[in-house]
Amino acid sequence: MKVQMKSLSAIMLATLLGLGLAGCEADGDGDSNNGGTNNPPVTRTNDQDRDGIPDNVDNCPTMANAMQEDQDGDGIGDVCDDDRDGDGEDNPTDNCPLVPNPNQEDADGDGIGDACDQDNDQDKDGIDDGVDNCPTIFNPEQGDVDNDGIGDVCDDDADGDGVPNTTDNCVYTPNADQADLDTDGIGDVCEDDRDGDTILDTNDNCLNTPNTDQADQDVDGIGDVCDDDRDGDGVPNDTDNCPLTANADQADSDGNGIGDVCDGGGGDPTDTDGDGVPDTTDNCPTITNADQADGDGDGKGDVCDDDGFTCSAATTYQPLTTADYTADSAVLGVCLGCSVDDEGNAIDNMNATFAQINIGAALIYGGGYVKAVANNPAMDISDSMVGFVVSDPASQLLNLELLGNFTTIRFFDDGVEVDSATVGGGVLDLDLLGLGANSDQRFISAPAPAVAFDSIQLDYAGLVNANKSFRIHDICVGTP
Repeated sequence: MKVQMKSLSAIMLATLLGLGLAGCEADGDGDSNNGGTNNPPVTRTNDQDRDGIPDNVDNCPTMANAMQEDQDGDGIGDVCDDDRDGDGEDNPTDNCPLVPNPNQEDADGDGIGDACDQDNDQDKDGIDDGVDNCPTIFNPEQGDVDNDGIGDVCDDDADGDGVPNTTDNCVYTPNADQADLDTDGIGDVCEDDRDGDTILDTNDNCLNTPNTDQADQDVDGIGDVCDDDRDGDGVPNDTDNCPLTANADQADSDGNGIGDVCDGGGGDPTDTDGDGVPDTTDNCPTITNADQADGDGDGKGDVCDDDGFTCSAATTYQPLTTADYTADSAVLGVCLGCSVDDEGNAIDNMNATFAQINIGAALIYGGGYVKAVANNPAMDISDSMVGFVVSDPASQLLNLELLGNFTTIRFFDDGVEVDSATVGGGVLDLDLLGLGANSDQRFISAPAPAVAFDSIQLDYAGLVNANKSFRIHDICVGTP
């Protein structure tokens, strides 16, 4: 009996101790939430863009966008949506990228769609208010680090990481966690490069505003994007009637609010070609080009650029070269008498040389391709546009093009195709920027996809093609 009583007592004591320990949660390590003093368990999920939104619910998992803006409601966040307004025209070629206008009507031919053309430029930065990402603040570069459609100079959260600029320790580099190991007020992800433009602070002429090109029009040591007086005439940009051309006297003979030095003066601005752009600022003053397109960024409009399209270190687009890439080529589909010659010339950094795709008779999407393959697949291309300087000389014999000439740019990452851009339709659209006046060259470009890629390929093929040749002079990348 005594033994039984001892056993019963031991069981009761163990039970009491167990209940006591369960209720105490020593050191706060238990899972009870008595009085609301303990936090609920944390579910660990991936957040590769570090914007505080888990990848499985993030509408742009690889690009920071803590606010998850989605203008057209298609489930793709604005910062990574190729067609932000959902009108079927991709942002780079949309003449109203923030206002739906599927037909791209442009009655006055100024390159700005009727749906957003306000024929007004209140901040005098040369960008119509209808497409200006900061219509009341001077910003001709239209910088928009987080690609949300709001220019950096007027975006309260420039990098889109959910932390306002006023308290963000890396204003132009997403870092929702605000990690700052040395507690110097500059976040770890942008230490030594606070504006995240790849120019170290010691060499950057605009420490707090991204400007990779370091442009400095008046050579005063202050980069244009952060210079309150860009033309150096002593008149601040926001009150200067010619903010991009020095005119300290602010002379305005016709009283139209535009200084004489940049509108011709005398009430009758000189516009020789009648395209609406005064000769003093027209990049082709004798040939009509209201859009002032300049594909290679050399200051000469495409319609009068006598060197065609240049792809070099000094222009908007830089060439991919044998230093980092290997050329590849092959015949596509059913193609009789077809070949690809000298593919290496496409990446030799010489515009005069070329790789050539020769088509005897192409059937069932026959043709060929030229490709630049990254020597180091880990080095992804970060530019926003890719392009090819091409030409297609006429043959002395009969050329047959029936459902032919499907020119397609393909993007690869680690050897796998991740996106493509095709003339006449496809995942993306292409821009044919035009011809040089004395050259048969033209420039074919496409916006880079939102996904990572390290290699680029150009296909030239069609359903029925005969006796054709196609030349690729340069393969280029850039961020216009």
